[in-house]
Amino acid sequence: MIRGLARLLRDVARALPDPERDPDLGPFYTDLRLRWKRDPRELPPEAWEEGLLELIAERIAEGWDRHGAPSAARDPEGEGFVASFEGPGEAVIVRAEKKREAYREARRLWVKRLLES
Repeated sequence: MIRGLARLLRDVARALPDPERDPDLGPFYTDLRLRWKRDPRELPPEAWEEGLLELIAERIAEGWDRHGAPSAARDPEGEGFVASFEGPGEAVIVRAEKKREAYREARRLWVKRLLES
């Protein structure tokens, strides 16, 4: 999935007269240019893939440091388990029969919010 997205971004950048000015692509393009010290349109697809993976990993690591990861415990109000996280955005509580299910859904929502922010 990441490989396909990175190649698509590279193709879009190659079609733009000044990718760095694009409001959506620009920040990523600038990051690639600074990292590789050359025009990203000249980089191989693997460099774009590595850059996209680094961007996503950094966003998740920053979110973990800032907000903490979701946690899960037995539901004190009934049967099953709850998992929760405080941010980004509003606090979230997920209920499920199994601890793994609750924690997995909370992590999925948490990562989604991190990547949206």
